[in-house]
Amino acid sequence: MKPILVSKNKSSAFQSIQAAINEAASLKNHQIEIEAGTYFENLKIYQDDLVIKGNGKVIINGNLSARKLGENGKQRGTFQTATVFMNGKGNCLENLTIKNTAGDGDKVGQAVALYLEGVANTIHNCRIDSFQDTICLGPLPETNKDGSTMESPWVKRIFESQSAYFSQCQIQGTVDFIFGGAYTVFNKCHLHAKKRSKPNYLTAASTPEGRRGFIFEKCQITGESPYYLGRPWRPFAKTCFKDCKFDSQLLKTGWHDWNKPENQETVCYEEINCHYQGKIKRAKWLIQKGGTFHA
Repeated sequence: MKPILVSKNKSSAFQSIQAAINEAASLKNHQIEIEAGTYFENLKIYQDDLVIKGNGKVIINGNLSARKLGENGKQRGTFQTATVFMNGKGNCLENLTIKNTAGDGDKVGQAVALYLEGVANTIHNCRIDSFQDTICLGPLPETNKDGSTMESPWVKRIFESQSAYFSQCQIQGTVDFIFGGAYTVFNKCHLHAKKRSKPNYLTAASTPEGRRGFIFEKCQITGESPYYLGRPWRPFAKTCFKDCKFDSQLLKTGWHDWNKPENQETVCYEEINCHYQGKIKRAKWLIQKGGTFHA
């Protein structure tokens, strides 16, 4: 079966990516190719084993944010803002730019570019760009801080254990811009912390107790403003940077406990054989092994 082709050309059968996704579901077609252009859409993907590939410069652009009102007249909240929402397994996104252009999180709140809920989903050679909460990786924590159930109305299928794999991607944001509970590997990716008057946080894991968390391998990390490697969205957060290169904007202390010292007893934050610009000063509750240091 030939791939379904999406194009901005007016003669194309599919000028909308979401229309092509819906068609693929009805035909059980597992391939979509998108021609170069900017597509102003918010996508929802519920299939399995679907490959969506960009040919040339393909930009998927959304601008929903947590403080915007939804269809019910209430603020959307974080988990109804994603430019691309995927709830399935074995899917692949390739050669795409996925943006949420709602703006600075300090002004508009959270604005997710990519939200994954599922198993064995792969993101390859993509640029993912927002400010606060750029990438959300389910599962979400069971409850909000007030004890109420935390959930997204967009989720149709629940996966007990979730996983994802990112390779050769560029990921940009400010606060907690990679967050959630899935076991996720980032291989040879470039993380960039945007300019902000306060420090940025690359990650905010909410790893369920006893599960694997975020692993960054051979990644490059840069910043326009100082950044922490992460802080725990929930206890038992796990995040590891291995063979990664950090620029001089990395704060000496490296990590933050979210002003909850009790988190120091449960989290697992590791740095293994990484490369640093300048000196570092890690607290005892953190794991830092090997590495090279450049003055």
